[in-house]
Amino acid sequence: MVTQPDIEDKERIDMRVQVMAELDRPSKKMAQRFEVVDTAGNKFPLTIWKNNALSDFDWELEQWYKLENAGGNVFQGEKSLNGSSRLRATPIDPPKEIAQNKQLFEAVEDGLPYLSLYPIDSDFAELSVYEYQIQAEGTFDDSPMDATYDLAAYLRKCTDSLVTHAGALNIVSTGRMSVELPDPFVLAEEQQTALRAAERRENNQIERLLKHALKRAVDEDTYEAQKINRILERDPVIVGSDSLFEACLAYEARIELFPSGDAFVGVEVRYHTRSQITVNEYVDQVDADIEDFVDTPVEHDPDTYDTPGSGTLKGFADAHFTDPLPELGNQSLADWYEQKGRISENLADELRDVDPQLVEINYDPDDDETDVHVPHLLRVAPRKEVVKAVAPKFHREWDQSAKMLPNERFQKTTAFVQELGELPKVDAQVDPSPAGPSLSFMSAEVSRSNNLQFGDGRTAGVPRRGLQRHGVYEPPSNFHIHYLVPECVADEFETLRGRLERKLRDIKCPPDKKTYSEYELGKAIEYNEASAAIDDVDVALVVVPSPDADSITEGTIDDPYPEFKKAFGKQRIPTQMVRMTNLDNKWVTDNTALGLVAGAGGVPWRVGEMPGDVDCFVGLDATRDPASGQFLGASANVVLADGTVFVSKTQSLQSGETFDEDAIVDVLKDIHREFVRAEGRSPESIVIHRDGRLFEDVGKILEPFAETEIDIDILDIRKSGAPRAAVREDGDFKIDNKGRLFVAKHGDYGFLTTTGRPEFDESDGLGTPRALRVVRRSGDTPMATLLKQVYWLSESHIGSAQRSTRLPVTTYYADRCADHARRGFLLNGELIRGVPYV
Repeated sequence: MVTQPDIEDKERIDMRVQVMAELDRPSKKMAQRFEVVDTAGNKFPLTIWKNNALSDFDWELEQWYKLENAGGNVFQGEKSLNGSSRLRATPIDPPKEIAQNKQLFEAVEDGLPYLSLYPIDSDFAELSVYEYQIQAEGTFDDSPMDATYDLAAYLRKCTDSLVTHAGALNIVSTGRMSVELPDPFVLAEEQQTALRAAERRENNQIERLLKHALKRAVDEDTYEAQKINRILERDPVIVGSDSLFEACLAYEARIELFPSGDAFVGVEVRYHTRSQITVNEYVDQVDADIEDFVDTPVEHDPDTYDTPGSGTLKGFADAHFTDPLPELGNQSLADWYEQKGRISENLADELRDVDPQLVEINYDPDDDETDVHVPHLLRVAPRKEVVKAVAPKFHREWDQSAKMLPNERFQKTTAFVQELGELPKVDAQVDPSPAGPSLSFMSAEVSRSNNLQFGDGRTAGVPRRGLQRHGVYEPPSNFHIHYLVPECVADEFETLRGRLERKLRDIKCPPDKKTYSEYELGKAIEYNEASAAIDDVDVALVVVPSPDADSITEGTIDDPYPEFKKAFGKQRIPTQMVRMTNLDNKWVTDNTALGLVAGAGGVPWRVGEMPGDVDCFVGLDATRDPASGQFLGASANVVLADGTVFVSKTQSLQSGETFDEDAIVDVLKDIHREFVRAEGRSPESIVIHRDGRLFEDVGKILEPFAETEIDIDILDIRKSGAPRAAVREDGDFKIDNKGRLFVAKHGDYGFLTTTGRPEFDESDGLGTPRALRVVRRSGDTPMATLLKQVYWLSESHIGSAQRSTRLPVTTYYADRCADHARRGFLLNGELIRGVPYV
């Protein structure tokens, strides 16, 4: 369906629109001007000029028209329609999809907030299943758990029941199993039982069964559903004019199952790009040397090559398609393909005639080994930088379409849910009405009025206004700034320095002392000498080149950024780093100034009244190696009840240490001790924010504090996979105010928006705000109070005076602290005062 994103400047287009309202005519050459809406809900102007056809046409408000030969207009990125000498307008009935949308949203009320969550119309407090033990009548190679995964998948293919694992060599199924398993396994000890959503382990099993049911409910003719978080429409919606790339709609679905038994399907929609360009075509079209293509992501072309695979391009090989290769026993790749039947005979003959030069491909990023391949059989993976270079027109349309506003986003997700079939074996259907305030969810909005404190205790609603009017809440007790600048940009730096010092004066926090030195871009050892000469300062501002500067990438100089970060970290001097490319960028001034204030120990602003009775918050980030899954350590960031950072620590595990909980408890004990030393008393209430999902044993974390009177709440703060939020106004979904919260009726689950109005709305083109998912793992504080605390901690970011940051300062700073420690910028295992990682 043709909609606003399809408009191209000065190109004729046919489109169906509804005339909504008459607009002002800023030019005397305009005959008529209207606000129109397309079938996707996009609103934009239609301008009829006096020299156009239909300049005196009698347009009717609320009427739908089929426009033919309208003129496309794109100005400052905004797309609209003009008339033309051949414009035609035919009144039509409301399009079918509009009638469907009205029917879809009959249960949606104006003035209420909604989430892109869709309720399942059955109660899953208990689910009747059959449980089986798997016995082995012989040896097997896989681990017991891997064997269980494989056997559960095998049973799902062989039966129409829903099957999932329930531990090593145990499965549960919605139906009785009578299928024989592959040798050496047999099903034994059948037992009919009920899974309970209130039990965490059983809740996970019900959730997995519902995922399999949801996948079966997807129409295979319309969608390709590999997993429920990767559901692709088969037909493209954006096709590049050069046919190098195409984009289809992709849906990510997830199951939200509450302990109460209420279940929802969360749906996210995006544009998925598919490549149609092979490596040889890419090399021909991009004017560059082969070295410029190194590390370009590539994938086997599914239309010409039977075996799937992906890797990175490493350059041309010395051999061609028909040349003998030692690694293939001195036969050619052409002969090898013929024996293996990897490509068709006709394609093999064509490639023999062309005899292309082969390319080197690396399939394993952890290994330097490469394999040869034919560039004609490889597609360039559609990474954004590749698409932008090869197909800029397609990239612009793709990029603009990706930032979907609430009305379009909710229409697409709701239409997707409406097309789902019944969830098999659980007698359930997904309701195509998004979740709003209901018996399942209580909704409220955080009162944001003047709860941030600045100089002299004065208050304001947003940081920027408070800093302008009242200055910082608490200047550093000593504020000696040292500037360290490359010799080659000394003159350019003076502009930034002038702006910076004016800003510090404006926020009533001028430095006590300023010193300056220069260094020469060169080798790491020279950077060490430059940093060693600096002592007895409170904070350093260091100017460095961008990491992708030619002098760094070509190896002419060492990158000074990590060297200075490590050196000053060991000297316990906080730093603010400024890229040379940003010296004339006035927008970096505010954040840099606030970073210097905080680095020297000042407090730019604080939260006036924090909801609930809490002494401090602990942001916890337990890190793992993504390749091995091995636990590496824990970092914690302690924030006082007013939102100010108290102390941080990172604890890395040494060889042989394996217990996550021990490292976390060690960090918490240190924090407790420091709080007692600073405040003269033990904290009575601590709220722990875990970055992401808490996999650690909650009981073991709480055990050392069991005999104390400290109340501890533990929350998961999950930023990925959370639903979108919007408010329904005048029949459309629109960007809601930030600070919107939803609390599930059972009280241990909620969602919160920390971005949105008044900071941005539909006119900013930033898309639809995504909520945070907050799950309480222990504690008794009301969930609404905990969500409000998370909101105010998201308003406490040092250096974010212009716009709210999505994450609370607790988990965001814990992650930053951990990252700096991993890179050697902080002293591991020691308590860290201030915020040198910001």
